[in-house]
Amino acid sequence: MTLTGAALLLTERSLAAELSDLACPAVFIDDEKTFARESGENLEHESTPGNLAYVIYTSGSTGQPKGAMNRHAGLSNRLQWMQQAYQLTGADHVMQKTPYTFDVSVWELLWPLQTGARLVLAAPDGHRDRDYLLREIERQEITLLHFVPSMLKVFVAGPEVGERCRSVRCIVSSGEALSAELQKEVHDRVGTRLENLYGPTEAAIDVTVWSCEARTDGKVPIGKPISNTELFVLDGAQELVPVGVKGELYLGGAGLARGYLGRPDLTAEKFVPHPYSTGARLYRTGDVVRYLADGNVEYLGRADSQVKIRGFRIELGEVEAVLNEHEGIGQAVIVVKEQRLVAYVVPQNGS
Repeated sequence: MTLTGAALLLTERSLAAELSDLACPAVFIDDEKTFARESGENLEHESTPGNLAYVIYTSGSTGQPKGAMNRHAGLSNRLQWMQQAYQLTGADHVMQKTPYTFDVSVWELLWPLQTGARLVLAAPDGHRDRDYLLREIERQEITLLHFVPSMLKVFVAGPEVGERCRSVRCIVSSGEALSAELQKEVHDRVGTRLENLYGPTEAAIDVTVWSCEARTDGKVPIGKPISNTELFVLDGAQELVPVGVKGELYLGGAGLARGYLGRPDLTAEKFVPHPYSTGARLYRTGDVVRYLADGNVEYLGRADSQVKIRGFRIELGEVEAVLNEHEGIGQAVIVVKEQRLVAYVVPQNGS
């Protein structure tokens, strides 16, 4: 709570004993006395599209989490685009299973409520339990849900998945690179629409989309920008690179976050002046991509040591720095193998 600078916490009386070290007041929403004297009228407010909608923390190269501040305008644009693209109706049942520390949970919660669809809340940690998910998809007749690719691979394993997912009309995947092999598995075993979305925490959830279909080169692009979003592939001098040439992906447009909470230095470093629009900004993603001839963007990797494991952004240098602080370790190197972090260490002399 100190990190966020929150002025107030809404919680329940049963949790009071666990909140003794709070740096801000707590209001218990299940305490009738709290609200008995208050007016039942709607509150007056002066909020605008530029006000903050949410702050979500993500990894940073310094080892300190950084809070990306996203605006109502960006979130509204993202939800309106999704409704135009997928046409949710009152007949749809959407499963909310992403932990609230991931921005995907924002659209899982708000989109069905906005459109009158049925919102089904999965049990805590239910996203990790394949049997539970299959059982709930059948029982609740889920029509749309989201998976990180590494968890999608586990989910579609087994011959029974197609039979038990007959109600599913669309699976949305994001958070990691989607492989051509997994794309084929989903189509073969589930036989439903598969959408590959891409977006950093520093924008309102997603900024590109690719409706999955087989390609002759076996690659799965991250696609084209969603509504009111700009993509630029630039070189080290922030000049445009030709089609087919790799460069760093820069983002602009309605979905861009305001910056990092309490970090003007980092905001200035990552949210840079727009080279082609006076007064606007672009976000440097650190992702290496290239434009394809058909206008789609293909993800190639990172420009730094950041990796993604099960949707978590991890700076390998952070982990190495912590290990190197141990008195028994002289040097440590971290690598990624099969969705796991593996440490190689050289002991200190005498350790």
